[in-house]
Amino acid sequence: MSREKTAVRPAYGKNEKRERLMGYILAAPAVILLVVFTVYPLIYLIYRSLFGGNLIAKDPDFVGIENYQTLFESEDFHKVLTNTLVYTLITVVLTIVLAVIIASWLHSKRNRKLNDITQTFIFTPHIISVVSVSTLFLWLMDSKMGFLNSVLNALGFDSYTFLASPDTALFSIALVMVWKGLGYYVLLIMAALQNIPSNVYEAAEIDDTPKLRTFFKITLPMISPTILFTSVVATISSFKVFDSVSIMTGGGPLNSTNTLVYYIYEYAYRYGKPGQACAAGVILLIFVCAITFLQFKVSKKRVYYQ
Repeated sequence: MSREKTAVRPAYGKNEKRERLMGYILAAPAVILLVVFTVYPLIYLIYRSLFGGNLIAKDPDFVGIENYQTLFESEDFHKVLTNTLVYTLITVVLTIVLAVIIASWLHSKRNRKLNDITQTFIFTPHIISVVSVSTLFLWLMDSKMGFLNSVLNALGFDSYTFLASPDTALFSIALVMVWKGLGYYVLLIMAALQNIPSNVYEAAEIDDTPKLRTFFKITLPMISPTILFTSVVATISSFKVFDSVSIMTGGGPLNSTNTLVYYIYEYAYRYGKPGQACAAGVILLIFVCAITFLQFKVSKKRVYYQ
């Protein structure tokens, strides 16, 4: 008979136990903050969306999925969803396209002084608060006394409606937020471009490859992981838009700029319906997760990892 060998579990020494304990102690603050400020609010959001009542109700009534049914039966909520998706599409597409173009142009110039000046001008709006930027453009885009319309009138053109018309208000806000956040994404794309090996471009030059073909067949595939990252970050940021909408339009005109986060704010604090606001918050969470998942799924075969 052969004697079966049993695996002996190695005993941890005192130093190793101390290191493991120290690791748990160092990780504990981050885990506690994550639970307190992320996990618990998420669980409570889902829980509170199943109840009715108002902010001062001691014992809110359990209504189940009634809040969700109310939302999906509301034409205003359909309009809010459409506004949010359109705003996200505009901002993400414009931001990524402009960031890639500007970063590629700066990278091709190889002029350090010019790059530093341009990056400073492009990145500066990113560090300015949204409130300040929104207040500034609220004056610039005023339909009567705004600076931009004064310039247009001086040049002989008619005034542009900007924030005063339902047809142009959402696009105007999107342009403002693209201008504000563009510098951050340009720096990310610039960093990705600088990591591309120079011998790849040298091989393309030896083969006499046209620059446009080099850009689409070499540059874009090589920076595709960064483009994916920036698109995901820009998408999540676009879904969270609130300050600019609150300051520049207040959701108007005619509900044309009302977005999900502003809708949640209104129903929670202005209309006193926290259950419905929490239900909208859960839907926002589902939308963000679903779109992020789709971005990774669609780009799985299009992203080149070195």
